[in-house]
Amino acid sequence: MTTGTCTLGTAGLVEGNANSTFHSAQVSLTRRGTQDLNYTLAYTYSKDLDYSSSLHMSGPAPWMVLGELDIPQNNQNLAAEHGRSLFDSRHRFAGSVTYAVPFARNFTGMSRTLLDGWQFSALSAVNSSTPFTVYDSANVSLQAPHPGVSGMFGDRPNVVGNPNKGAPHKVSQWVSPSAFQRLDPVANAGQFGNEGRNSVDGPAYGSLDASLDKTFALGDRSRVQFRAEAFNVTNHVNLIPPVFDMNSPAFGQITEAQAPRVLQFALKFVR
Repeated sequence: MTTGTCTLGTAGLVEGNANSTFHSAQVSLTRRGTQDLNYTLAYTYSKDLDYSSSLHMSGPAPWMVLGELDIPQNNQNLAAEHGRSLFDSRHRFAGSVTYAVPFARNFTGMSRTLLDGWQFSALSAVNSSTPFTVYDSANVSLQAPHPGVSGMFGDRPNVVGNPNKGAPHKVSQWVSPSAFQRLDPVANAGQFGNEGRNSVDGPAYGSLDASLDKTFALGDRSRVQFRAEAFNVTNHVNLIPPVFDMNSPAFGQITEAQAPRVLQFALKFVR
């Protein structure tokens, strides 16, 4: 009698069977066509719902990057995945301003060459909190991992309190663990948690970018453009969603932030 080994494998199925909805009320104020000052200001109140927001957005299952896995907790209950989109934000403000500095138009000679023609531009974006999902990688549900998509588990805990009401919202503890109940690997084996997808509010976002530029004429045909740019002018700290795996000792802590202020200067020669 001979014995052998059997190697088992899995296959991932990606199926396009979901949808998304977006409802909003928008208002904007625009001024265009003037010599000096032009601007657009816009405000949006909205709600965005879907079944998955991050499918291959930054590679398969951007774990710890965007705030959700691109896999369902229970692939036999896809309706439970319907929830807020990762980019859902109730309030959004966006503004852009272009201002041609006018004070040196009546100058002559070198003063006009150096001081006239400067243009200032600014772009602002502010939005209220976007959501994320709390997971438990302990695999209480005893599901196979998703190697074709992520190689990770998508279990969620039970919600026993409002994770957004009275939340600490500190870098050291953004969300309170007491709002969730971890399923016991033995007593609750094979069960799924009742937490809804993207039901926890994450950090808000705000940024202001600005630029100052001027074009200098070199003879009749050539020009040189000087440009100074600043991204996140105020150096505002935009936090990335916290560690959302309850199996991690750092659960609920924010460990990363988006880019700080960045300055750059450029000279462009045009003929």
